[in-house]
Amino acid sequence: MIRATLIAMLALAAVAGEASANKADALFKKGKKLLAAKKYAEACTTFEKVDQLDPGIGAKLNVAKCYQEWGKLAIAYRWYLDAEHMAADTKDGRAAKIKELAEELDVNVPRLTIKIPETADPRSLVSLTLDGKLLSVDLLGTEQRVDPGAHVIEYTAGGKKKKKMAPVERGGSSEVLLDVPKAKVGEPEPPTDPTETTPEPGDEQPEEPTQPAPGRNRRIAGIAVASAGGVGIVVASALTLSARSSYKDALAAHCMGSTTMCDPQGLTATHDARHRANIATVISLVGGAAVIGGVVLYLTAPKAGHADEHALYLTPVVGADGGAVVFGGRY
Repeated sequence: MIRATLIAMLALAAVAGEASANKADALFKKGKKLLAAKKYAEACTTFEKVDQLDPGIGAKLNVAKCYQEWGKLAIAYRWYLDAEHMAADTKDGRAAKIKELAEELDVNVPRLTIKIPETADPRSLVSLTLDGKLLSVDLLGTEQRVDPGAHVIEYTAGGKKKKKMAPVERGGSSEVLLDVPKAKVGEPEPPTDPTETTPEPGDEQPEEPTQPAPGRNRRIAGIAVASAGGVGIVVASALTLSARSSYKDALAAHCMGSTTMCDPQGLTATHDARHRANIATVISLVGGAAVIGGVVLYLTAPKAGHADEHALYLTPVVGADGGAVVFGGRY
């Protein structure tokens, strides 16, 4: 009875293994066709499925070559290492050749090093991610192999979420210094002056009523309007850079570098990037108008000794077709 059970189990295992091998062979042929058509994302994923079904040196080499041809050099390097380790463990004769391929590729793999200032408090740095993947703070100051292109570093330091872009070229290296604050020390309150005396009753001098300086409120308004416009220009610049970076990333990852070859995800990403760029343009125009308006308000404010004979105003407005500046007043 036991022998019959064992034979049945072995037979089932053999059938399952044969079915898995057949599926892996079909996926391998599909991956070859996709790679020939330069559909790298689908091809590399298909080759990875082959390795999951039938792990082997050849399967890992196919994944590595696919990513290398796609330009994902860091990922390709890791797959070459996996193949090399398997070959070394199994005493496969291809181990030396695979090691040579990995070393040749490694010369072109970009390096990215993320650092914090020496005076920074590392305890204030939390939730560090590189391209959306968690990165241990223990790896700060250590070179990371990355793919060519722009990389996104997001982190929280001192209770504030921050973001940095790190472009790295093929065969190049880059260092990024994170903005991490130092430990804050409370400042003591200034001591009181013992020589100060409290006036005796009857010694107080009556305060004369003071009139506000002519045009003071207008100058304050001018400074406020110009400052708001400056902030708007800064925000628009940051939004423009973000949109440009997202657009380039979408072209590289989902459009094969051309706007006519975008997949659905690439079309959505490029459309969103252009939309943000248009918003940034409107904000920039309004911000510029506000800066000009603030300057005019400040310069046209009446000074001491001059009556406010000319009530002038300059107001930035925004409509559906863009921004403008309205200038008018009483002369």
